[in-house]
Formats: sequence, structure tokens, C-alpha cells
Amino acid sequence: MNPSTAEAHVLVDELLRCGVTDAVLAPGSRSTPLALALAAVEARGDLTLHVRLDERSAGYTALGIAKVTGVPAVVVTTSGTAAVNLHPAIVEADESAVPMIVLTADRPPRLRDVGANQTIDQTRVFGSDVRITIDMATAVREIGQVRYWRSTISRAVALSTDALRPGPVHINVPFDEPLVPQGSEPWPEELDGRPEGRPWTADARLVAGMSTPLDDVLDALLDDAVVPARGVVVLGDHQDTEAIDLVDDLADALGWPVISEPSGNGAGCSTALSHAPLLMADDVFAEAHVPDFVLTVGRIGLNRSILRMIGRAGLHVAVDTRPLWSDPTRSADIVVASVPLPPVEAEIDEEWLESWQRADVLAAAAVETALFSSDDALTGMHVARLTAAQVPDGGMLFVGASWPVRHLGSFAANTVQEAVVIGNRGTSGIDGCISTAWGAAAALQANGGAGAIALIGDQTFLYDSNGLLAPAEEDRPDLVIVVPDNDGGGIFSTLEQAGATAASTFDRVFGNPLGIDIADVASSLGISAVTVDSATALTSALEDALGAGGVRVVVARTCSREREAEILSEVQRAVGSALESA
Repeated sequence: MNPSTAEAHVLVDELLRCGVTDAVLAPGSRSTPLALALAAVEARGDLTLHVRLDERSAGYTALGIAKVTGVPAVVVTTSGTAAVNLHPAIVEADESAVPMIVLTADRPPRLRDVGANQTIDQTRVFGSDVRITIDMATAVREIGQVRYWRSTISRAVALSTDALRPGPVHINVPFDEPLVPQGSEPWPEELDGRPEGRPWTADARLVAGMSTPLDDVLDALLDDAVVPARGVVVLGDHQDTEAIDLVDDLADALGWPVISEPSGNGAGCSTALSHAPLLMADDVFAEAHVPDFVLTVGRIGLNRSILRMIGRAGLHVAVDTRPLWSDPTRSADIVVASVPLPPVEAEIDEEWLESWQRADVLAAAAVETALFSSDDALTGMHVARLTAAQVPDGGMLFVGASWPVRHLGSFAANTVQEAVVIGNRGTSGIDGCISTAWGAAAALQANGGAGAIALIGDQTFLYDSNGLLAPAEEDRPDLVIVVPDNDGGGIFSTLEQAGATAASTFDRVFGNPLGIDIADVASSLGISAVTVDSATALTSALEDALGAGGVRVVVARTCSREREAEILSEVQRAVGSALESA
């Protein structure tokens, strides 16, 4: 057995021992030893292998898998720019604290800096966006290599799944020729790992974030602290499955409203609001509802109106386990690792919660009236509401950045309660969304989950259309990709750029209409696609696509970006009028 083949065999075997269940491979030559080793374990049924043409798609597919399983997926590339194309997904994994093992095949070090083909310095390409970069030595035929290979993998997995700061780990693996199995000379030491399939080094470090009563948390900050009666909980993007129940208990005990971003998954909390961003965008209501206390959980920052409220709060307790905790308003008085328990003693202002809930009901009625009296125009707001209503119980909704996630948060916040909502909220990019959704859906359904829906914009779809390129022999998840299509960047029509830019310039540098038929693009890639232009047709198409199974695309042709911006303004005015009449 030659050194490259032996090393790849051991690396893959140790990954399995460390609990890895999925790998994503972008084909190439220098990564041949790893590709063959992965194919071999897939043939044995020990691992699920996903193959993707585009390394960007490969990285985001691995990200989606790990978002659902919590187990790092491995992504493998060949050398050169192939490795560099993983960077966007790595940045998202870093910012979202999602575990990932990045294996980049490389040329031996002697070929670096001499103009050798497809050879760059791969040891620094990801900078500080990975927890560590391990530049492995080129394999040689000598005793001690197996210990080196196995201990490296077990350490990398431990770093990637660290309890306080999980994230991506980069292992750069130089392979010398021959890259394919050849030669019958036995390896000079035993290739097997620990007995009974154990990892080489088991990570048994104990890290726990203990929940304590909220008044104890405040005692650490202030003498004789009293929990204020007028508080709000804001759930941002987070990976803590226990946080939601703790938030529900705390908010219910104190009579505080819960404002959840879509991937905060707080829709089931008993005091969760449905239209909080619209309420806080109303200046009169916002002024009368400045909280004395705000508790934020995870990464916050989706809506400007909510951020303004957080920044004005009297006290701000942030819940985040990461060393670089989320505090975009720079207002946190204290950061803790776990959602506090209800306080032993607290004052309750029953009028406080009632005023929020009354306003939320008024806003709901105003939204309903304004949206469905808009000349039958189909907007992204309609699409978000109708799509959320179709998410299967036990399934998943992946929501893309820009307009879709905001429309979901403002117009369908509490619709999805018996399914998980996820998104790439670490950096909120439009890249890699199809691939992330595909990987997440595959992982969810491999573990018994129901069907999945992805709600992404037209430009987001086009940006990652390569994510639909999967080999025919691979199993497809049940994933319906819903694309509200307004032919451009609709969100800019509601931002300050629209009012400060001439129409022709605005479309040229912000709107960016491409005039591309999304359904044709999907069909050309072998994906079944339909186009609809009404609410009734969208609901019917979603039901049909979910029933048919597999990966399908539903394109919802919406009104113009300008008209959609007008309707949003009409909705906000209607909410304001409803609140005034209360």
C-alpha cells in the first residue's frame, strides 16, 4: 500500500470513529486518495457521500447537514482555487458556530512557490475564519504515521464540536504520487485504530452552562437588584435547543412578550408576538413601549426597529455561549451562557403584556385588510404567509436572506410551530442557500423528519443554482424551493437607496433586473418546476409539490418591486391607524 492511499484510508476511518456520518466531495485529481476511501466506506454503508460539481455548493451542503445534525460534515476538495471556493460556507459556519471538517488535498510542500500547476499556499486561505488550520506532513512509509493521522483527526473533530465555540476546522493534506492504490508492499505498522471502534482520543471535557434564577443574574450586576416588570425577550438565531422552553417559562412567569426572529424558533412560546417588527416601526407605539429590561438570546439583528428597542432598554442581558457574543447595539450590561430561570421574586405588570398583545391583534387585522385589498397583487409578503402555512409538521423551513426572512418575521411569525426554521444568519448572505437547504433537508429526513420547504429570492436562487447539480444516483430529499420572483433586488426599493437614486441608476446598480425565467433554469438542470402568479395557484402548487416528493421548484411571479414597496408602506400605515384607534 502506498503512503497516500494508507493515509486517506486511516483519515476516513478515524472520521467515522469520531461520529462523522456525512461527507461532501467535489471531484478532483489531487484528492483522489480521499475520494476512493470515501467511496469505499459508502459502499459498505458506513457513510453517506454527497458529490457536488461546485465547491461552493459542496461547502454549503455540508453546512446544511451539520445545522440539522449538530455533527460536523466533512467537505473534501482538490487543490488550488477549488479549496478557496469553500470560503463563503466556512465564514457562515464560523459566524453561526456550526461544526465542519474541511479536508483540502494539496501538492507536497516541495511544489509550493515554484510555479507548479494548481498549487497555492492553502495553509492561510481561510485565515481566522477557521478554529485552526492543520497543515499535515506528506505521508511517508514509516512507523508512527498512523498515530499521527488518527490523533490529528480526533483533535480536529473535538475542536470543531467544542461546547463553547463549535465551528469549522481546516485540515490541509498534501498527497504525493501515486494517488491511486498500487504496490503490494505491506504497511510497516497496524493501520487499525482503537479497539471497539473508539476514536483515537475521546473528548471528555465537561463544559456546562448552568441556568440560574434571573434575580441572581442581576445580583451579579447590581446591589439589591429587582427584576423590572416591563421586560421583553428577543430570540435571535441560535443553536440551543433548550433555550426555547426556558424562554417560554421565563416570559410566561413574568408576563413579558417574546419577539422571535424566524430562526429563533420561538413561535410556540405562549407570549410570542406575530407582528413585532411592524409594531416597533410605529414611532408612537415604540415610544410608549421602551422596555426597562430586555433579554436577548443568540445572534440578533434582523430588524432595525427591534434593534432600536434593544438599544433603548434600561437593562440588557445577553444570552450567548460564544466568546464573541452577539451585541450589535453594544448595550449589553451582562452576558450569560444560558437563559435564566424565573426569578424567586418579581413584580408583574399585567397591563404591560396586555398592551403588546392587544396591539398585535390590531396589527394582524390591519395586515390582513391591507394585504388582501391590494388589487390582487401577489407580493413576497403573500408568498411568505402562504408558504409558511404549508410547512409539514416535523419538517423544516429554510428561509433565505434579504426580503424572505423579513417577510416571514413580520407577516407569518407564529405560523410555523411544529417544524424547525433555519437560515444562514451568521452572515446573512444570499450565497449557498439552495445547497444549505438541500443538505439540511437530507439530514433531517435521514433522521425521520418530514418534508422541507426553502423560501428564497430570485437572485438568491440564481446565485446558487449550481446547488441543484447532484448526481442522478444520489437520493433526493423532499425539498420544495419556493422563489418569489420580482426580477431583482426587491429589498432595495424600501431602503434609502430608492429615494436617493435616479430610477435608471437605481435599477442599474441596485435593482439589477436580469429577466431570467427561473423555472427554465431549474428545468435545464433536471428539476421539475412550475410558475404561478396568484395566491390560489401558489397554494395548489405547494400542495402538489409536497405530495409528489423529491426536489421541486415553485416560482411565484410577484408584482413589480415598486408596487411591492408601496403595498408595504400601505400596510405600515394601516397598522399605525389601527394602533391610534385603540
